[in-house]
Amino acid sequence: MPPSRFVSSRKSASATRRAIGGGRSRWLALAIAFGCLVPVATTVTDAAEPEASAPGLALASTQVEVVAAAATRTPLSWKPPAGYANYPVTKVTATTSLTTVSGRGGDVLIKLPTDRAVGPITIADCRNAVIIGGSIKALPSAKVAGHDQRAIYVRNCTGTVHIEGVHINGAVSGAQTDGIAANAPKAVLQIQNVRVDGLRGGSRGNHSDVFQPWGGLREYRIDRLTGSSNFQGLHVFENTGPIGRGTIRNTNIVGTNDGTVDKGGYYLWTDCNDDYPLALDGVYVNPRPGRPFGQSVWPSVTHKQCAAKVANGVATWPKDSSISGSVKQGRPSSGDFVPAGSVGQRYTSPGYR
Repeated sequence: MPPSRFVSSRKSASATRRAIGGGRSRWLALAIAFGCLVPVATTVTDAAEPEASAPGLALASTQVEVVAAAATRTPLSWKPPAGYANYPVTKVTATTSLTTVSGRGGDVLIKLPTDRAVGPITIADCRNAVIIGGSIKALPSAKVAGHDQRAIYVRNCTGTVHIEGVHINGAVSGAQTDGIAANAPKAVLQIQNVRVDGLRGGSRGNHSDVFQPWGGLREYRIDRLTGSSNFQGLHVFENTGPIGRGTIRNTNIVGTNDGTVDKGGYYLWTDCNDDYPLALDGVYVNPRPGRPFGQSVWPSVTHKQCAAKVANGVATWPKDSSISGSVKQGRPSSGDFVPAGSVGQRYTSPGYR
């Protein structure tokens, strides 16, 4: 994350709907458990071909797979760009280095292996880009190629970037990484059916957000995101670039005490001065153990300008007209929106509304 991340500017409003994946009996839902500087080479690829298939999870396996499948069968809110199946294909294969995929101003379909996780990916200089399925594993460092590590980094794209069905594993010894970060003020970023596990960071290193559009986006759209971090979650205030609009649906973020805990602890971060409309619908924050819910969102309950109001475990911001909806304390009653084992190398899209 850039050092200026705590310097804010603007504002947020809008409304959406909530969809919780497939009803199941309580004992079945409870069977789901939340899975939760090294020099590296940067490989740039432009157009390749298709690829190969991977394992699943354990833990009352058939029951977990049934619930996970039900959750991911729910149609998603936003389709990929029209005609994406015919885009030039770039196949990512590097497991121990950063891969930069350059769209060279055009469209790109990015394919990840079906038999293993790859290292972090930068999507740069594209119009439209699509990733559906696959796994990314953090490298054991805070920085990669001289910059804060990000499992997926979207930079200088101008159309729609669609990220779906991806599993990001940050629980790697020595790793400090963001889940998904963006610096693309002209782009629309869609994040759907994504699970980000085990991020670790600190105030003096990489802040390890589940999602941060620090450089700006024309719009971000999130439907079904589950993430865990010991530092921060959805860091969506306007930092160094403008944001046009944000929608967050069916999302749950879990705070952890994994590794060394060094400050942080805010799992939704907006700002009173942001001026873009932000719609929250079915959003949950489970605070770090021992940390109050009212101090796990920002603005917090003690903020002087536009404090959160918390009643019955639900946070709203009545003095900030740009934010519609609320954040609920805890986790969804039916389990994580993106259960462990439901996305990654064997992912199949449920389709779109």
